[in-house]
Amino acid sequence: MAVETNIQKITDAQITEYQPLVKSIACKFKNSGEPLEDLEQVGYIGLINAINLYNQNRGIKFISYATWLISGEIRHYIRDKHQLIKIPSWMLKLNKKIDEFIISYKKENNKFPSLSEISEKFNLTEEGVKEILKAREAVQIVSLDQEQRKYSSDSYPNIEKIRSKNYETFKLPMEDIITLKTAFSKLKKL
Repeated sequence: MAVETNIQKITDAQITEYQPLVKSIACKFKNSGEPLEDLEQVGYIGLINAINLYNQNRGIKFISYATWLISGEIRHYIRDKHQLIKIPSWMLKLNKKIDEFIISYKKENNKFPSLSEISEKFNLTEEGVKEILKAREAVQIVSLDQEQRKYSSDSYPNIEKIRSKNYETFKLPMEDIITLKTAFSKLKKL
């Protein structure tokens, strides 16, 4: 028990000593959209980890080691706290095909294709193409050191607007139809 109390006193003293360091590192992330108090609390977790894991024999100054762990802990917190935007894989694939089409069109015609030309090529409405192109903006990577960008609700793609211009009935290869009919008949028996 005496050992734990002694360690706790050392830790409290070091936390008090390095409090300005935690606050200054947390301030660097103030544009992340998280409250400064929360960032400081997470920074203290990083400081406690630094105190517990620091090894003097490695020849690294404690302040350097603590700075690295504190900022790392804050970065992890921000990364985990902010929800990632999930773009469906089919939209990413279609976006890639549109990119390839734009590049080849530019090479052949020495100009970029119009929205109507892209929609014609992929059998989509122009509104649908706009939504797919909007998805590019939604997945841009931004550094935590940059100012926070404010997004409006219409900066994210609306998947409901991506529709085929010419409706095609739901067609399956014959093997799939047979497999589905077999599965449905087995379900009826259950």
